[in-house]
Amino acid sequence: MPYVPAPKPLFPSTSGQAPAPAGTGTASAQTSDQTVRPAAIKQLSRDAGRHATACAAAFIAKNRTDIIQESAAFLRSLEAIWAEEGLDPTDVWTELLRRIEVGDLFLRLNQAPHRKKLNGKLARPWRISTSKLP
Repeated sequence: MPYVPAPKPLFPSTSGQAPAPAGTGTASAQTSDQTVRPAAIKQLSRDAGRHATACAAAFIAKNRTDIIQESAAFLRSLEAIWAEEGLDPTDVWTELLRRIEVGDLFLRLNQAPHRKKLNGKLARPWRISTSKLP
């Protein structure tokens, strides 16, 4: 998947900013930033939930174009959440790739080998008891 730059946060956040010196008259600005951040988190959560729900509803209705549009909107909402938290999207995509590769490895380890029977018995490879990803 090509790298798409992360969208900028919808609302200003206080993360990564140096505190203002005491006595500079910015106490009201700091309190407004502290009230904006929870509002931003709620708005981002609401948007992500709305798009995820709409995507699931489109899947149930078997509406292909809506699935595509809502999936894209949900991914954009996730990118906005990552940007708000200061996460690099490549870290998330790397984790997703790692999980896929581990799942493929478990699948290959659980498949029977293509060997001939030894003494009338099929040689069994080491088997993993679960298919759950970490």
